[in-house]
Amino acid sequence: MSVIPGEPTNPSDPLAESVLLDGPPPKQSLKSLGLRRLLATLPLAVASFTIFWGAVQSILIPLQVQRIDATAQNSALSLIVGIGAISSMVAAPIAGALTDRTRSRIGGRAPWMIVGAVATLGLAIAMATSSSIPLIIVLFVLIQFTTNLILTPVSAYIPDRVPVSRRGVFSAAYGAAQLVGGVIGQSLGSVFSDKLFVGYLVVAVVLVVLVVLFSLVNARSNLGEPKEPLSVRAILETFWVNPKAHPNFAWAFTGRFLLFVGYFPLQTFLLYLLQDYIGLHERAVTVIPTLGLATLVGTLVGSVAGGLIAQRIGRTKPVIYVATALLVVGLALPLIWPTVDAMIIYSALSGLGVGTYISVDLLLITLVLPSAENAGKDLGIINITTTLPQTIGVVLGGAAIALFGSYAALLPTAIVAALLGAVALSFIRGVK
Repeated sequence: MSVIPGEPTNPSDPLAESVLLDGPPPKQSLKSLGLRRLLATLPLAVASFTIFWGAVQSILIPLQVQRIDATAQNSALSLIVGIGAISSMVAAPIAGALTDRTRSRIGGRAPWMIVGAVATLGLAIAMATSSSIPLIIVLFVLIQFTTNLILTPVSAYIPDRVPVSRRGVFSAAYGAAQLVGGVIGQSLGSVFSDKLFVGYLVVAVVLVVLVVLFSLVNARSNLGEPKEPLSVRAILETFWVNPKAHPNFAWAFTGRFLLFVGYFPLQTFLLYLLQDYIGLHERAVTVIPTLGLATLVGTLVGSVAGGLIAQRIGRTKPVIYVATALLVVGLALPLIWPTVDAMIIYSALSGLGVGTYISVDLLLITLVLPSAENAGKDLGIINITTTLPQTIGVVLGGAAIALFGSYAALLPTAIVAALLGAVALSFIRGVK
């Protein structure tokens, strides 16, 4: 199988292995491949998405829910995030399938990304003025659809245009931007904790500006390219990849899903965890920027170190195991030492662990995609692993909180999920 932009490579392909073992082949510079603008702008588009969600889901919505009904904040937030994540699970593959089949002068992905960003701005303004939980749920569901028109297409630019020999650096840039954006979003959300409308507006405008910039800078006509018709059957097939025919893809999906079940729910309940379990009450919002900075430092170190180590040793799995260990140690600290200091160390270690994992995550994913023609759809399915954990994880977390009467129950739940995720990824064959 040839190694060209847009063609996923079988992990057993000797050239795919040589990417990790020996580095990129000669005369494949970013300049000669025309990829410098993509590398420069891809992190901006990814970061804009996670800045938005870092602020909205971790700070703005929890505060909004708390002000609407403080007595039922846990169940209300669980309901909002859970229903929204289910909606995102439906939206992601559909968004990928639509962009796979769209033909325009600026490509198949860009038009949908621009539409998604502008629509998200309008919905965010409506969300900021909402004063009822049911209305927030409806708007949250709609935002899941519009933002998936951004993340799913932007993910597909890598298998679309980047040869396997250069995907490592793009994977690291993508992963770092994803986590750094989330930290920046949390910090912005805390800054605007007393001005929720302004907070929603700022992060949504950032999203629009950076997504439109990325879309236009990387515009490339795909008029005249063949495309599959979009039928009802094709839409239904967007939700399925045969695990028997593509076991590596199935294990990658399962492992990624479980690892994120061990990470994302804690971010969703972070404000309440600080208020209740750590005992900070109204001071909790003021601590979040400090935790965000610790996470940011850990993420940057992990994303750089993880990529370099994977390149040096020619393996991805050991990097994933180390990343899991760092995350588990970080999660255990507040469990045995419920203080602000422990939360700061947890933030640094979890950032280091997830940053290390993300540095090789997208490279691993692109090596197990079932087909090049449906890369957008398949990446949409993979992106479910960043949304479905919010549903399952929040449900499990909410149940654990209700059962044990403390937000501390989130920590052992997350540890078990992260460990199971690493085990699942170990079953991927043909990738070291």
